[in-house]
Amino acid sequence: MALCAAIHAWPLDWGLPSEHGWAPDELTPAAVLEGLGQRFSSGWHAKYPPFHHAVLAFAYAPWLGAAPDAERHHALFRVGRIVSLLMAAGTVLLVYLCGRELFDHLPALFAALVAGLSAPFTYYAKLANLDVPYLFWFSAALLACLRLLHGHRLRHYVALGGCAAAAIATKDQAYGLFVLTAPFVVWALHRHRRATGGHGSLWATLGDRRLVAAALTGGCGLIVLDNILMNPGGFAAHVELIMGSASRDFRMFDRSAGGLAALAAATARALVFTLGAPAAAAAAAGLVLAGARWRENRLLLATLVPALSYWLGFVAVVLYLYDRFVLPVAIVLALFAGKALASALASRASKLLPLAAAGAVVAASGLRALSVDVLLARDSRYAVEEWLRVHAPPPAVVAAVGPLEYLPRLDGLQWRRLGPSIDRLRRVDPDVVVVNADFARRAADGGSDAELYAALAGGQAGYRRVLAQPASSTLPFLDVATFRSEDPARVHSNLDKVGPEIVVYARKPH
Repeated sequence: MALCAAIHAWPLDWGLPSEHGWAPDELTPAAVLEGLGQRFSSGWHAKYPPFHHAVLAFAYAPWLGAAPDAERHHALFRVGRIVSLLMAAGTVLLVYLCGRELFDHLPALFAALVAGLSAPFTYYAKLANLDVPYLFWFSAALLACLRLLHGHRLRHYVALGGCAAAAIATKDQAYGLFVLTAPFVVWALHRHRRATGGHGSLWATLGDRRLVAAALTGGCGLIVLDNILMNPGGFAAHVELIMGSASRDFRMFDRSAGGLAALAAATARALVFTLGAPAAAAAAAGLVLAGARWRENRLLLATLVPALSYWLGFVAVVLYLYDRFVLPVAIVLALFAGKALASALASRASKLLPLAAAGAVVAASGLRALSVDVLLARDSRYAVEEWLRVHAPPPAVVAAVGPLEYLPRLDGLQWRRLGPSIDRLRRVDPDVVVVNADFARRAADGGSDAELYAALAGGQAGYRRVLAQPASSTLPFLDVATFRSEDPARVHSNLDKVGPEIVVYARKPH
């Protein structure tokens, strides 16, 4: 936990201080305070559910009485990121505890390190996005499920229902993890009741107080944590949003057999990238070993149920894929990597070789995670900010084209947002124009924004290029081409937003 936390914590202030930060979809203090101002009711809704907004609002409490200035805003932004950092540490611990339900100490430790040092997890652990928080609740639900399958105690059913509700109320996509898990738990309880001499009918199982308690806890938990009773209109608007443009506009694959096959292949590539090739190979070996002796590995194989449920119930429904979408599957596969190590250590041969192999896999994962940190710390926008302070101080007018979270911070400069058209450029007539070249390349042909970018690059707009800051580099242990290339088979990741190529244009002298 200490090793992972140290890697996760740096650089916590990436892109700060800022109104919006540089991470897409990060929960900003403004978004949280807006919801808090409406008590997450009166029709309030957002792209994401209210639960983690409320968690952050609670964490903000010591600063809410201070004057709403830049210093307080920075403090609140950091608090949101520290909450993610703490939940990331909790997730590492929970994966270890899941491993202890299955293995001895060392394989469980190995599984926790594989999960905690994955590249996307390292990125989101230091940001106020919802990915690490919902993974924390899923990991807690997975632990409750494993303990439930061991002894079928009431408290573990209640814990599973509560943690499932918290995961879904943190990020809606978590529902996919429990679509098949719920009937699997019913089936497991039914077999347990029959094996222990209980009533054999399925109806009797469905009426078992353990299932009833789990259902009530999960259902009531969702109602409370999603604030459905106090904000029914807002909840309905949120559901309409996530089922509409928030998912439909991002679709990458066809809803066909060929499309699902392509999605499955993309999922495999994303998992290899997420875990890293050595850890992914260990996980694959663990799957083979567990499958070959499935009777003695039934509890471990049961962890595949939420993973398969998630792919069928969410990924194959929305039909688009980013590396962060496979993080819950990676957590499950980390346990199989632990299985591979457990089997190697259980052999009568020397343990030196398997220990060395395990150390090599963990070292490779750690170096990839550290490479993510270096990529953030070397973000190209820092150098551009320094250049602008020297070469375009006030009263020079600096124009920012495109989303601000994709651009250098322009605080202290005389700057304006520039609508992406040549007409707007001529009207504003700035001295300097700042463009994210990566974002510019995504402009649709024939649009006013593509016309502006082409005119700036070709000199027809009356500007010349004065700075071309290349995309950030990092340590050689992270293959940035995997997510930065234009290859259709690339892994889609928000890491491609880190350290973009930035181009600065200055007005040509008359």
